[in-house]
Amino acid sequence: MKDLFIMTHNMAGGGCERVIAQLANRFVDWGIACTIVTEYACQSFYPLDGRVRLVPLLPGDACPSRCIPRAYLALRRLVRRERPDVVLAMPEKVNVWTVLFLLGSGVPVVVSERNDPRRHPESRVKRLLRRLLYPFARGFVFQTAGAAACFPRGIRARAAILPNPLDTARLGPPWEGEREKRVVFVGRLEAQKNVPLLLRAFARFRAAHPDWTLSLYGDGSQRASLEALARSLLPDGGAVFAGARQDVAACIRRAGIFALSSDFEGMPNALIEAMALGLPCVATDCPSGGCAALIDDGKNGLLVPAGNEGALSRAMARLADDPALAAELGRAARRMADTLDDRRVAGEWRDYLAGCCR
Repeated sequence: MKDLFIMTHNMAGGGCERVIAQLANRFVDWGIACTIVTEYACQSFYPLDGRVRLVPLLPGDACPSRCIPRAYLALRRLVRRERPDVVLAMPEKVNVWTVLFLLGSGVPVVVSERNDPRRHPESRVKRLLRRLLYPFARGFVFQTAGAAACFPRGIRARAAILPNPLDTARLGPPWEGEREKRVVFVGRLEAQKNVPLLLRAFARFRAAHPDWTLSLYGDGSQRASLEALARSLLPDGGAVFAGARQDVAACIRRAGIFALSSDFEGMPNALIEAMALGLPCVATDCPSGGCAALIDDGKNGLLVPAGNEGALSRAMARLADDPALAAELGRAARRMADTLDDRRVAGEWRDYLAGCCR
């Protein structure tokens, strides 16, 4: 494989976009020409190597539904003109359109599912198109066996289960000193993450641990309503909404607990990074198994049932009340840095994509 196109919605931030940036940066180091194609013009939230080309299909800062045909016809023209070895499409919102508009182009398409296939895409039309069009793709990348199990045998036979690469150089070393009495959350402030559950669980936890605070890093459509809920549950300063940050690893490095309250997930980058930094972590054991693929309950973190406010509150209390346990789980979690080292994982992606070219 010498020339790769990666088709995505935008590069404005998010777990999928971080994976794209890390893969592209590693691939160009290996001499693979890498072009990230976005539906519309936008800068990348994550740093990109200067050798990575960023190409928008449409001008402006959006791609409404009525513009989908124009955008993906532009993709087809670009692909037929430049003839990359393979096109990798992710996440779900772009996959079906990429397969559809590149039919007959002669260039293989590999699609990557980045969330729980039972829940994403939310559009019934896209679900129908996925069922009709995915058989025409050359390959498939899933994050977990649970996600792959949602698809027919013929698709699974051509698929690979590949984890997310972790850029340990960007994270820096874990914190070795005393940890702050602070619970941290990193993620989009959207319904999937169920931040109301985290706020209510933290309020219960804080009733017995009044010296602890909650910091939330990320932004999204629910921010205003979540801030209002936090004000109703907690005293001033009890919860801090810090927004999306480039330096989030530095911001959470000293925290005492990382908490993830999602109703469903793919393989959450925020949890991967928190574990690699040695934070004691608690996460919901939600579909499609991404958190459970990372956390061995009681050995390198704690898993609680999805949607269970009491269990999440008790897990935070367990870590706060037993510093020795928290430290032990944090030390074990650090092994994630070796398990998902970006050079090794990106190599697995490269080898699979190269196989799909033949």
